[in-house]
Amino acid sequence: AHAHFLSPQDVYTPTLPEDMVPYKTESISDVARVLSRYGNAIAIRIYGDAAKWVIGRGHRVIEEFARWADVPVFNMEDDLYHPFQALADIMAAREVEPKLQGKKFVVSYAYSGGLKPLAVPQSEVLITTQFGMDVVLAHPKGFELEDSVINAAKENADRYGGSFKVVNDMKKEFEGADFVYPKAWSPKQFVPPYSKTVDKEGASAYQGKFKDWITNRELLDVTNKAYYMHCGPADRGQEVTNEVLDAYDRSLYFDEAENRLHAQKAIMAMLM
Repeated sequence: AHAHFLSPQDVYTPTLPEDMVPYKTESISDVARVLSRYGNAIAIRIYGDAAKWVIGRGHRVIEEFARWADVPVFNMEDDLYHPFQALADIMAAREVEPKLQGKKFVVSYAYSGGLKPLAVPQSEVLITTQFGMDVVLAHPKGFELEDSVINAAKENADRYGGSFKVVNDMKKEFEGADFVYPKAWSPKQFVPPYSKTVDKEGASAYQGKFKDWITNRELLDVTNKAYYMHCGPADRGQEVTNEVLDAYDRSLYFDEAENRLHAQKAIMAMLM
């Protein structure tokens, strides 16, 4: 979106109390209350470099804005969660299968050369386990999600029915799947707080060991005619083949993209 009335390059960076630098940053407590007077909502997207690759820092920024703002604060994706994407995705799933209970939904790692946050896979296992599905999280060793998210997914499965499990075999779990959601994320042991420093090269090198975690037609053929899902934009030739994105007739890729608009407008209508 284009910034109206404010020039982004002329605004001090809103930051957490421990990162304040005179004449370069401004406290979130101040920024949140000022922006609350300028508009009817605040939308924030923050992860990766913007969050200094400290897992959870981006989410803390959004929580701090929500604490001080007088208007709704929308999480457009941080380093832990992507709630709007999860809403768009479950909407797409229900459009093709109104009754999701008992369906096998596989959230899987997929290779990418780029560094990606945990937000999408974490949000997917949290929302799908609230619909009574048999949810499987598949990833290589070293790509574990946050313990709190895994525990919450297990609690959701117990509460709403269905099941949840974590495995290290993508191809095996695609067998009999009704929905597959292969998506890249980066191994957290290379960034704080699980590492003293941010090691982007180390993370990229480790990801490079799993280039065979790619979705192609052969892999989809072992599913139960599964619907292919991805938050987009997918890394073609890494996470998924062109053939799947362009020709697979049970892809929800573009439906999900469209539903982001509808989901976000619905939340705006509820809160603004």
